[in-house]
Amino acid sequence: MIERAAAGTKSERTRATVRAAAAECFAASGFQAATTAEIARRAGVSEGTVFLHYSNKLGLLTAVTREFYESLQRQGEQAVADGTPTEQLRRLVSDWCAMMAQKWDLVQAYIHAAQTFPGTELAEVVIESNRRYTRIYTGVIDEMKAAGELDETFPTALARDMIFGTLEHSARGQRYAGRPVNTVDVGRQIVDLLVGSSRQSASDEKLARIEKKLDRLLDRESSNIVPTDDPVGPRDTVKR
Repeated sequence: MIERAAAGTKSERTRATVRAAAAECFAASGFQAATTAEIARRAGVSEGTVFLHYSNKLGLLTAVTREFYESLQRQGEQAVADGTPTEQLRRLVSDWCAMMAQKWDLVQAYIHAAQTFPGTELAEVVIESNRRYTRIYTGVIDEMKAAGELDETFPTALARDMIFGTLEHSARGQRYAGRPVNTVDVGRQIVDLLVGSSRQSASDEKLARIEKKLDRLLDRESSNIVPTDDPVGPRDTVKR
């Protein structure tokens, strides 16, 4: 059973308990397979209580997703509160890797649901929250360039996409193999590659060399992947 929240009014505590139970169910079963009956059981409330606070299952997932992003945004803002831009980026990437290790299945559940139900409040929350969160990264990357810690000609969007694309590819491969998500080493190496690029201009030749290094990094990850009988297949992500 989910541990009940201690703060707030009784209604607020109940809603928080239901959201926590729902997050567990969505992560374990996905949006479609999760049931409000199971969510209620985990929360220790009646199914009617779930619907008293949330009109339907999609609305509940939307609330869970919004709460997830609010926490992620606060964590990101704390990560860039002090230190050099490179130190800030390392903290951001480290925190993102830790989040993926803990919440990967939940993230995949709400992304898949957002793609299944475009134009809904959930889809809007995912798209706008992704944009807001990744702006922290692009801001830090621009500061790295201004401080001479990253070549000023290196495309900011490319650096951002290198980080998220490589980490998500690695995480999917690990889940496909039935292994826990652990992208800490990959995250560290991506930042090392970016920082190393400051020694030379971001010419096409330089970018090609970085791309080859990323390919080798991903190849090493892929070489350890042995598919399980019930793999968790890749899912497309909502564009940032």
